Amino acid sequence: MELWEKIKNNEIVGKIVAFFNKYTNVKPVVEVLQSAKSIQKAISIILRIFSIIFGIALFIVWIVSWRYINQFKFFGGVGYLIWQLAFLYAGIMVTKILYQRFAGIVDLPESEYVITPIIALMTVTFGEVFFIFLAIMSAPAMLAIWLAGSSLSFGSGTVGLVLPFLAFVNPGNIFLAGIGALIMFWVIGFLVLILSRLLTETVLALVSIANDASILRVQFAEKKK
Repeated sequence: MELWEKIKNNEIVGKIVAFFNKYTNVKPVVEVLQSAKSIQKAISIILRIFSIIFGIALFIVWIVSWRYINQFKFFGGVGYLIWQLAFLYAGIMVTKILYQRFAGIVDLPESEYVITPIIALMTVTFGEVFFIFLAIMSAPAMLAIWLAGSSLSFGSGTVGLVLPFLAFVNPGNIFLAGIGALIMFWVIGFLVLILSRLLTETVLALVSIANDASILRVQFAEKKK
């Protein structure tokens, strides 16, 4: 009888509801998901992990590519050695830039738009990284072509990046092929950098237009009142 009275007075029901409310409180989770800083920190951590994995992958490629040095004669081996050392330096630079830029995501100002500034930062960062990598590797590519010449092949490890410049090489124009590689590395890197900045500015311009439009809508609604 006493149990029935408690049920009737909702004492047990109230305790059950309080128990579930205590251990299924989603309010802190929702607040975290709505916080711009929390989202920025999460994305920053994920992208920094990606930059580390990317750096490790480049290092593995660099290690594996050493086996191809045996296919060259002396001067070709010297050219490949220069290329490999430059590749290691470029890989370290690229990984460091990626990590530092992605760490800076948490310093972005809080605003209504959280993801768009991050995408803009990623776009321009990848463009800059691509340009820096090709700029560093341009001179080693030229030297690799000059010293290794037609002995380069698709089995030449990381130096295979310069193979497109050897499509029509013969002993008479290896010098020009090296110059062409140097120029093309800079041109391609610069074009990618310009394209990445164009995409970044376009995205930010669209966000700015959308923000201005929302402000105008609010002002127009207030005037109608």
